Amino acid sequence: MLKNYIKVALRGFSKNKSATIINIAGLSIGLACFIMIFVYVQVELSYDTFHKDYEKIYRVTTIDQALGVSSNNVGITNPIMTVEAKNNLSEITASTRMLNNGRTRMENGDDVTYAENAKYGESSFFELFNFPLLEGSDTAKFNAPRKLIMTEALAKKTFKKDKAIGKVLRIDDEDWEVVGVMKDSEEKSHLEMDLLMSIYPTQADSSFSQYLNGWAGLGMLGYIKINDPSHAESVERKMNELAHSNDVPDFWITKLQPLADAHLKSSGILFDGNNANKGDIVYVYSLSAIALFVILIAAFNFMNLATAKSSTRAKEVGVRKVMGAQKQSLVTQHLGESILLCFISMIIALLLCLLGSPYMNLGFEGNILLHLISNPGLLILIVLITLAIGVLAGIYPAFVLSNFNSINILRGKFQTSRSGILLRKILVVLQFVASVTLIIATLFITRQLEFIKNKNLGFSKDQVLTIQMNDPGLSQNMAAFRDKLDQYDQITAVSMSNNMPGRTFGRTGVTPEGVPEEEENWIVSALSFDENYLDVMDMEIVEGRNYSKEFGTDQQEAILVNEAFVEQVGWDEAVGKKLTMGNNQERTIVGVVKNFHFASMRHAIEPLIMFYNPGPNGNISMRIKSDISETVSQVAGVWNEVYPDYPFEYQFFDEEFAQMFQADEEFSELVMNFTWLAIFIACLGLFGLSAYMAEQRRKEIGIRKVLGSSVKQAVVLLSKEFVLLIMIANIIAFPLSYLAVKSWIGDFQYKIDLLSGSALLTFALAGVIALTIGLFTVSYQSIAAAVANPVNSLRSE
Repeated sequence: MLKNYIKVALRGFSKNKSATIINIAGLSIGLACFIMIFVYVQVELSYDTFHKDYEKIYRVTTIDQALGVSSNNVGITNPIMTVEAKNNLSEITASTRMLNNGRTRMENGDDVTYAENAKYGESSFFELFNFPLLEGSDTAKFNAPRKLIMTEALAKKTFKKDKAIGKVLRIDDEDWEVVGVMKDSEEKSHLEMDLLMSIYPTQADSSFSQYLNGWAGLGMLGYIKINDPSHAESVERKMNELAHSNDVPDFWITKLQPLADAHLKSSGILFDGNNANKGDIVYVYSLSAIALFVILIAAFNFMNLATAKSSTRAKEVGVRKVMGAQKQSLVTQHLGESILLCFISMIIALLLCLLGSPYMNLGFEGNILLHLISNPGLLILIVLITLAIGVLAGIYPAFVLSNFNSINILRGKFQTSRSGILLRKILVVLQFVASVTLIIATLFITRQLEFIKNKNLGFSKDQVLTIQMNDPGLSQNMAAFRDKLDQYDQITAVSMSNNMPGRTFGRTGVTPEGVPEEEENWIVSALSFDENYLDVMDMEIVEGRNYSKEFGTDQQEAILVNEAFVEQVGWDEAVGKKLTMGNNQERTIVGVVKNFHFASMRHAIEPLIMFYNPGPNGNISMRIKSDISETVSQVAGVWNEVYPDYPFEYQFFDEEFAQMFQADEEFSELVMNFTWLAIFIACLGLFGLSAYMAEQRRKEIGIRKVLGSSVKQAVVLLSKEFVLLIMIANIIAFPLSYLAVKSWIGDFQYKIDLLSGSALLTFALAGVIALTIGLFTVSYQSIAAAVANPVNSLRSE
C-alpha cells in the first residue's frame, strides 16, 4: 500500500512539475530562513548559560539618580559592595569583583606581547564562573598579589611551546607570576578576557587597598550567587540598606541583573566595558518575528498552491471513489503527498543553510549543520514544524475532496467551491500583510540608521587620526612626541586628551553656583584635554573662550562646560559662574562648548565638564590634511624615533566612531536580507497561483476575446483581483508595521518622526513596492493568457 502511495505521489509531482518546483522552492527558502534565524536567536539566548547554577548568579549594577544624569543605569557598583554583602547576608553563597585593565603590555625578557582584554579579579571568580583551568587548578595560589591566570591562546602566544606555569612577566615595571592557564572556551559569555590579574594589593599599594576596602565611588564590577532566585528582590533591598548605612548616597540604588540577561538586556547600561559584544533583546524579538513571518509566508504559499491544485485532481478523486476507494485512503494519500513534499523541502533547506549561513552574519562560527546536530532539541523542532506545515497544507484538500459527492466532482463543481476560493484569498492577503510589514520595517530601519549617522554630531570625525597612550611607558615622552608632530604641514592640530567621543566618559560630583541646597548632588560626565583639542575635533565655543597657555591659572581654576550643563542648571549665562568640585575646590567657568554627542544616539546629551590638562594624557589625536598615506608614514617615523620599543598602532576616528553603529548595521542587513527572501517566497506563490487562475479562466478569456474583448481588458480582468487583495493587505499591514517600528525605534533618544510627511510617504512607498512586485509577478501569466489564441482554448467546446 505504501509503495502504491509513493508511486501515485511521484506521478503527481511529475505531472505538475511547475507547481511542484514552486512549492519546494518557496518552502525550502522559507525553512532555510527560519532555521538560520532560529540558530541566531538560540546562540544569542545561550550566553552565560553554561555556568553551573547560572540562574542563581547576578550582576550588581547601579541606578544613578543624581541630578545631571539622564542615562542613569550603570554596570558598576561600590568597591566593597560584594564583599560586605557576602559577609552580612546569609542568602549570598559566593561573590566576586573585577576591574577592567584593557589592553596590557607584557614583557617576557626581551619579548613583548599584549593581552587584548585583561581584567583584575579575585580567586572567588572560579566559584561563580565555569572557565576550566588546564593548568594551575589550585586557585588559592591566585589569592595573592602579582599573580596571573591567562588563556591557553595567550599562553601559546607569549611562551610559544614553553610551559606557562611559574613564568614571570613584567607588567608596568612589576613582576607578575603565572599561576594558571584557562582553557580556550567556545561557550558564549558576556565576560571575555585573555588575562586575569590578581586584584590583591601589595603593602606598598596603600591607596589601592584603601579604595578596595571602601564604599566611595562607583567603579567595580560585581557578581553574587544567591541560594534561591526567589530571594533576589529581598537581597537587593538588603544590599541597598547595607550601602546606605555606610554613607553611600541615597541617589545610588543597587540593582541585581540575572546573569543570563547581561548579554541581551544591557543596551541601556553605561560603564559596561566588561560586557563584550553585548546584544539587544529587541533585535532578538524582531528577528524572531521575522522568522515567524517568513515561515508563515512559506507555509501559506505552500497551502495556497496545494489547495488550488487539488481541484485539478478532483476527477481523479471522483474516479477513485467510484472504484471503491475509502475516505481514509484518500485522506492518507493527500496528507502523505503534502508531508513528503515538505520533508524534501526541509532537506534542501538544510543544504541552503549550509551554503548561505556564512554570508548572513549570524553571530557564530562553524558549520551550521554541526551546530544543529549538537542541539538535537532544535533539530526536533524543525522536523515538527515541517510536519505541521505538511499536515496543515494537505488537510484541507484531503478532507474536502474525500467528503465531496463523486458525481459532483466528476461534473467539476469542486472547481467553483466558494470555500476554496475564500481560503486562497485569505492566504494571499496574509502573505502580503507579512511582506508589506517587513518592507516597511526595512525602510524605516534604514532611515533611522541614516538619520543617526548623518546627524550633526557637534564635531567632525573625518580626517582625525588617534593613538591610544594608556601604557604608562608612553607618558614620559608624550609631550615631545606631540611637539614633533606639530611641525608637519600636513597635520593641522595635535592634542592630548583622556578620552574621545564614543568611548565611556567618567563622571564626577559638582555643585553649581546658586542651586538650592536640596539640588547640590550633581553628577556629571567629565573630560580632560589640552588647548588644541577643540581645534582637532572641530568643536565650537558658543560662549566665552577656550583654554590657553596664556592664562597660567586655567589648569587649577578654570573649567569648560557644555550647553546641556547650562540648560539643566537653568543659567541664562554661564561664563563667570562657579563650580565646586568634590574636594571643595572652586573653579570658574570660562567657556561653553556647543553640545556634541559623546555617547550613542540611544542616550541624550548629558551635562559635561571639561578640565584643562596640558600634560601627558591617555590619547593623542591629530587632524590631518588630504595626503593621508604620506602623513601616516610621517607619524610612524616620529613614533619609531620616540618610542622604538613600542609598536606603532593607530586608528582613524571615523572608523572607531562607526563601530557604535555596527550592531545596528548588522541587524539592518539581516532584516533586509530576510525581507527580500520573504518577498521572493510570496512572489513564487503568487506566480503559481496566478498561473492556476489563468488556466481556470482560459475558456472564459477565449470567449471574451471572440466577443471583442481586448488584450488589455483581459489582463485587467485577471489582475484586478490580486490588486484588491494586495491593497487590503496594505491597509492591514500599515498599523501593524507602525507599532513594530515604534517599539524598535523607542530605544533611541534621537529618532525620525514616524508621523511626519516623509514617514507617511515611506508607508505609501512600501505599499507601492508591494503592489508593483505583485503586479509584475502576475502580469506574465495574465498577458500570456490574454494573448493566447482563443481557438486553442475553445477547441474542446
